[in-house]
Amino acid sequence: MEIIKASTPEISTQNSEVNESRGTPGSAEPPLRTDPPNPAPPPGFAQVAGLTVQLAKLKSLLLSTLYYSHRFTSVNLTPFRGILLYGPPGTGKSLIMRCLPGELFSSIPRPLSTFSISSSVIGKYLGESEASIRKIFSDAKTNKPSVIFIDDVDSLAPKRSLGGELSDARLVATLVAEMDDLGDGIVVVAATSNPNNIDEGLRRPGRLEQEIEIPRPDMKAREEILSLLLSKKDIQGNEVANGDPVVKSLAFRTHGFVGADLESLVRGSVLHAISRLETLPLPMAGETLASQNTILESDLERSLKEVRPTSMKEVFLDTPNVRWSDVGGQAELKQRLRETVEWPLTHPEVFTRLGCTPRKGLLLYGPPGCSKTLVAKALATEAGLNFITVKGPELLNMYVGESERAVREVFRKARAASPSIIFFDEIDALGSSRTRSGENNGVNVLTALLNEMDGIEVLRGVIVLAATNRPEILDPALLRPGRLDTILYVGPPDLPARREILQIRSKRMVIAPDVDLGQLAIDTEGYSGAELVHLCDEASHYAMREDLQIESVAWRHFEEAKKHSTRQITDKMRKFYEDWKVGGVNRL
Repeated sequence: MEIIKASTPEISTQNSEVNESRGTPGSAEPPLRTDPPNPAPPPGFAQVAGLTVQLAKLKSLLLSTLYYSHRFTSVNLTPFRGILLYGPPGTGKSLIMRCLPGELFSSIPRPLSTFSISSSVIGKYLGESEASIRKIFSDAKTNKPSVIFIDDVDSLAPKRSLGGELSDARLVATLVAEMDDLGDGIVVVAATSNPNNIDEGLRRPGRLEQEIEIPRPDMKAREEILSLLLSKKDIQGNEVANGDPVVKSLAFRTHGFVGADLESLVRGSVLHAISRLETLPLPMAGETLASQNTILESDLERSLKEVRPTSMKEVFLDTPNVRWSDVGGQAELKQRLRETVEWPLTHPEVFTRLGCTPRKGLLLYGPPGCSKTLVAKALATEAGLNFITVKGPELLNMYVGESERAVREVFRKARAASPSIIFFDEIDALGSSRTRSGENNGVNVLTALLNEMDGIEVLRGVIVLAATNRPEILDPALLRPGRLDTILYVGPPDLPARREILQIRSKRMVIAPDVDLGQLAIDTEGYSGAELVHLCDEASHYAMREDLQIESVAWRHFEEAKKHSTRQITDKMRKFYEDWKVGGVNRL
């Protein structure tokens, strides 16, 4: 069993408004920094993982403004005044701002002053908040070079066009006026999770003009973050790098996790380790608890089952525990689903080398009861991706615009938790053809669905899986390449598939030795998977009718159930599904 040593990275808590060492007031140039003997170095960007490109760009912008502004002014240009960090919650924006002073501390020739503006500047009296902001900017001008941090800037400077409170408009006007009056050697660094909620006056050149996105970590970034949170040592005491198999496995399975989610995962594994160690005997004389201060791989696995990505917490979904082994037959269908879902994740270099694009959508169609929904449940369990299920009619709303908003919200959640799968069960409730007379109530919903799947905004990291037993009423625009471009027919099981379904179902039953599942599979020609399961249940009921104390289900009970069962898939229905075409092209 893999054993991992846990280490919690130190996080900067530097919130002081002004550094202690700075130049005397009125001096033309601040003196060079004189460090005390053996000072404790403040934490820098070494405590931030997975954001190498973003951190390098941020540091370059700050140094060019704080210490090389004369290169701009010499050619009659104004250096950058503001930088906006934006991205989803938990990606590390606040952590970057806390570690930024320590990183600049080792890269600059002069002392740096840091200031912070947060919700604490908001006072209860009129004009108090504006006075606090002006005081901070005034101190920053006095103690240059300086950096002013504004966390959650959208709460301090919301859009004035929305007609909010007068106090919000006064705060925005104060921030705009102070940023326009900044001199050389001062930079404002702001962070937000909702950049579209910030007043437009702040997001123009001369204010917060440089914007750096702090994205959700991909697999490589998650591996770097986990390597930072977990430091593993082997028997010889040599530190293990990012290529550790446990870290790689966790990074591959934590799709949609942000840095805060990964930290929560490690924190949960520590709690499980503490609970496990509490059951162990106390150390003997001469022993220490250091040898027991370890996290087992089993602790990480237990914590992984409990932690949900931040973007998926508002999607209440219990992923069904259905495996591919629970689905009888459908070998071709299973293989195509694996190719569509797993290959882009496990072999992305092949797609890049060949210049091909992964599939965007799949449509499963066929008669009722032929395992379309069961296959989707197995895919949700086996793929390990974030899975969002949508029952067709649940998005429809009687109020104008609400149904379209619900469709956009589903895709927004899927993008936030990408890579993910959206499963539309009974897609015909939303995607019926626009040419059908008398049924135009869902036209706007269909239009919203078409735009989300393949519109101006590219759908990345999201696979759309749909199921229907009414393929003929679907709109042709929904079935074109780029949307539901892979159409799979899920028909009634053949003889080997029926035998496999009966074997899977009989494992949960107690059947007598005289039951011949092979013969039963021959006798149930044309039955769907759901009908086969129902036949087994009916046989169990006939056994209980005979005797509630009966020990097993015998062949006679299956024969009695067959007499009272009728297959619902007629030859005419089967021929219709097999002959159905999309734009003259047969289904796969």
